[in-house]
Amino acid sequence: MTNALFGAAGAVWSERWHGLMDELGYDMRRGRSHARRGRVQSVEVQVGRVTAQVQDRESAVPDGLADVEVLLTVHDDDAWNRVLDSLGGQALYAAQLLAGDLPHSIDERFQEEGVHLLPAGRYELEAHCSVCAHWEQPCKHVSAVLFVMGQMLDEDPWLLFRLRGRDRQQVLQAMRQRRSEDDDSAPPATVERQQLNAPSFAPLQENGATSLPLSTQIDNFWGQGKLLSGLHHHISPPTIRLALLRRLGHPPFRTDSLETYDQLVAVYETVSAAALALAFAPEVEE
Repeated sequence: MTNALFGAAGAVWSERWHGLMDELGYDMRRGRSHARRGRVQSVEVQVGRVTAQVQDRESAVPDGLADVEVLLTVHDDDAWNRVLDSLGGQALYAAQLLAGDLPHSIDERFQEEGVHLLPAGRYELEAHCSVCAHWEQPCKHVSAVLFVMGQMLDEDPWLLFRLRGRDRQQVLQAMRQRRSEDDDSAPPATVERQQLNAPSFAPLQENGATSLPLSTQIDNFWGQGKLLSGLHHHISPPTIRLALLRRLGHPPFRTDSLETYDQLVAVYETVSAAALALAFAPEVEE
């Protein structure tokens, strides 16, 4: 279930979630203690809703299980369209999302559109426990479920999107659609720009005559007349991992798009590692 694209950085989401829950009055230390004993079972994350069962041998219920439900405010279509338009208009965020990554600062983009990805306050959360009375809330069962929810964000931060009303596939599909619309509306390169970028070669003579000797065009051979001695190479791992794939996003296939993208990731990483190994391999003495 772990997505390699998130790596260890995914822990940032659980830390933020646990810290926020503490601020909202849910005791994460108590929840962690209860959760680490294996008491939380059957956790299910749905649109705007987390449900789970928590073992409690001290409760009076026959099966010793507390049913917990946590509700989170779901954003309407209007809010989601504003957010997706905002994200799609920023190349970096669009590339990261289409690559399946979830930027840590993405909540700021939500806030700019008047909504939040993480809960903005206690008013956005509603918790129920079948065992504990209302005046006992927030109880240890609710805190344990919220702690486990934070741990699940290490595995899949996209669960936050699902809680707010859109799953990963819906978001990626919307981003691909916006990228496609942007590409269709982009003006083609002008002839003038193409001419400016073209190398300055001397024209061939007409009527089948032979071309000018190559020796007379050496200065313009590379287009800008740069000397080879002025070229400097610096070989190092890319600053942005999988930059080209992130920019292009998932292949626009109707099926197997995510699987194809994962295969391309593996190919790119293998080729990159082999290229670096070759570049830094010791020279063989002849």
